[in-house]
Amino acid sequence: MNWKKIIKIIVVVLIITSLGVALYYFFRANPTVQSVQKALTSVFPGSQKSGEQTGQPEAAAKLRGISEEAIFDYWVNEKTGDIYYANKSGQIIKSTNGKEELVNSQTINNLNKIESSYDGTMAAAKFNYPSLTTFSIFNTETNGWQALPQNTISTAWSPNSREVAYLDDKALKIMNLADQKTRELSKMSQEDLDLHWRADSKILLTSNLNSAVKVWVWDLGKKTIAPFLRESEMTINWSKDDKFGIKLNTVNGTPRTALIDGNGNILSEFTFKTLPSKCLISESDSATAKSDLASQETKVYCAIPKNIPTRTKLPEDYYKKAVYFEDVFYAINLSTGGFSEIPTENSNLAIDADHLEIYNNTLYFKNRLDEKLYSLQL
Repeated sequence: MNWKKIIKIIVVVLIITSLGVALYYFFRANPTVQSVQKALTSVFPGSQKSGEQTGQPEAAAKLRGISEEAIFDYWVNEKTGDIYYANKSGQIIKSTNGKEELVNSQTINNLNKIESSYDGTMAAAKFNYPSLTTFSIFNTETNGWQALPQNTISTAWSPNSREVAYLDDKALKIMNLADQKTRELSKMSQEDLDLHWRADSKILLTSNLNSAVKVWVWDLGKKTIAPFLRESEMTINWSKDDKFGIKLNTVNGTPRTALIDGNGNILSEFTFKTLPSKCLISESDSATAKSDLASQETKVYCAIPKNIPTRTKLPEDYYKKAVYFEDVFYAINLSTGGFSEIPTENSNLAIDADHLEIYNNTLYFKNRLDEKLYSLQL
């Protein structure tokens, strides 16, 4: 009997068995992978529900109207807890404990976009669009506006300081609002780019000139620019730490919504369709958040349309207001795989939710059907 040959065979078998156990653990027993797959393959709104709902049913959330009039957009001042919003005329209103106060009466024409700073103490507004596009910054401490340089094309707030990146017709620059000093990052000339300043010291530049959306990444440390993503009809809503994102894109004419990581890789594809602006990724402690979903309580809150008419072109029809939805709110716990519907006390109010924000265990959103601001106490 050739014992050496038998021993070699046994060793090979043990190695293959160990490898198989390791692969099984990673792909089937790993709680991170399991929780993502479980959560994102089980959630369906209304009659489209498939599988069993996990966890305890959510109690009916208290729905409250915040604004008395139609708004353009809003933001939360995280230092004070006050809610700020611009009405249709561009005037700025502050809501404190349900009491509204007009803090700036200046009217602004053709508002196109409002984006708040990382702490909500400031907000950049894009207006006079598209004929004479202008950018200004609203300061909640002074309740006044500061104009950004002429020919500004796009802006993005620093994730942790009072700096704003902006692109004009000649270069990509950063302005420090504390000392009003500007530094140039790179010469470039683009007709239309959206900016997003990430928490990892990178700025994403997104071209939206046609259906083929292209994204480049500018590395602030290396001072280099490189391709990042290129997909059809793509839009992404990133988490505050930029470790995860909700992405909508079109594949062979079919819109798909997915959870992605910070590099744009798909972690799991949703079994439902919704707009990224109808979703919010929330972590229990963003300051200590880790990239491993199993090590933190990461939740995705989504407003999911009950029905999307056939031949709806997303996201284009949604942005052009050619289509409206009636939504159901869901909370998905990616740490445990649990998910549940968030019922509301006032079930008679139809909601087409957009721009979700969470502050102090309260979910805020704009209802596109009446264009007013609402909150849900979670």
